[in-house]
Amino acid sequence: MTDLPDEPLAASSEAGTSLPEKNRTPDSLLLRLAGAPLAPLSTLSAIGLPAGTAWAGWFALLNALTWPIVLGSPLFLYAKSLGAGDLMLGILAAIPPLLAILHIPGAHLMPRMGYRRVMIWGWGSRTVLIFLMALTTVIFASSTGRLAGIFLCIVIFSSLRGLSGGAWMPWVTGLIPPDVRGKFFLRDQLYGQSGNLLALLASTAFLLGNPSSRQFGLPFLFAGIGGTISVLCLTRVPDISAPEHHAQTGEVVGMARMMSEKIFRRLCVFNVLYMLVLGGLTVFTVAFLRGVVGFSESAIVLLSAMSALGGIFSLFWCGAVIDRIGSKPIMLLSLVAFAVVFAGWWAVAGKILPASPIVVGFLYLLMGIAGMNFSAANNRLQSLNIPKAGRNHYFAVFLAIVNVAAGASPLIWGLILEIIGRHHAATGSLQWNRYSIYFACGTLLTVPLVGLCRQLDETVQAAV
Repeated sequence: MTDLPDEPLAASSEAGTSLPEKNRTPDSLLLRLAGAPLAPLSTLSAIGLPAGTAWAGWFALLNALTWPIVLGSPLFLYAKSLGAGDLMLGILAAIPPLLAILHIPGAHLMPRMGYRRVMIWGWGSRTVLIFLMALTTVIFASSTGRLAGIFLCIVIFSSLRGLSGGAWMPWVTGLIPPDVRGKFFLRDQLYGQSGNLLALLASTAFLLGNPSSRQFGLPFLFAGIGGTISVLCLTRVPDISAPEHHAQTGEVVGMARMMSEKIFRRLCVFNVLYMLVLGGLTVFTVAFLRGVVGFSESAIVLLSAMSALGGIFSLFWCGAVIDRIGSKPIMLLSLVAFAVVFAGWWAVAGKILPASPIVVGFLYLLMGIAGMNFSAANNRLQSLNIPKAGRNHYFAVFLAIVNVAAGASPLIWGLILEIIGRHHAATGSLQWNRYSIYFACGTLLTVPLVGLCRQLDETVQAAV
């Protein structure tokens, strides 16, 4: 999930063709990127998009008042305040993506219930769990009870999210024509990141000082209210019929057949490796800043809000070019930025750079720029690469595979960090500890992703 100009943006190519070869040359790409104009503020309008889809933007904004709190830094800070170590934090971060495997059985609900009904049912039910998370901060007396309550709520919350969340991408790609999907996903990201910023700023205010366990209930309560209103917005988005997965092929589209298609297979492999490399970045930067640097909870949440701010402003530029030059150039630039981010965190953890608010704020800002632009471009590429025939199950399988990797990442890295523990060494002034090793590995592993990204296909005929 994540999650406009007065004149519609131009399509990147004609349906059934790929981007022109000349657009793939480095010189041409650099010239076009350098000359790309900033998108005007009217980018936020729904001009050029199908009627009723404006409500999807409001859903994105209000929904983003929930996940940065329920699945982000406030959750991890709360768990750490209750005594959770790196492995426990990794498990907590892994639960939501691992339970996204429920997208596969959830796909069978769509033909019977419809996309909108599935989403309303799932998002409405999971919102109840957010309020229960707020209750766990006051009804349990011990830290162990509160931690167990949070884990239980996250498991049920993520199960409901997994069963219903697979309806979103087939729903919106059925509503939005291919030539304006980049525009739609840009708008979705802009609204979503605006909500993300509001959620983190509100959490900063709630967690000022030395927050008690009960004080952590306030961000969860805020998230529950935002989630409730977001469900009302879903009721206004136009529904479309959800076809059976074999309606157009005459047979079930099995996993083997999906993976035999080169375009889809490459998309899956790339996204799996991307998640394995970057899936733990958010949780372990929080653990590093709180456990090693000693920043306060409110300072960490406020600094992490820089990522939302960076994403918001950079997406205006992205919106001006994404439907013209395609997704791959933006994804490539984002991967280079992620390599710089990992290297920056490595320098901070290795004590080459100071762990000052300016340095940390800049790294979060660059994380937001890279993450939000990558997400918008990657969503657009998925909508083009996944066939219309059997789309429900293609999306379900894709999301399940990628989210298993996203769940495995913090588990694997959390276990590695626990094994390293407090062992450390020095190379001159460079300190080698568990976090500097983690960030160094992230820097090195991001480089091969650039080569894999260049091999992705951006043809449109399979998706229209």
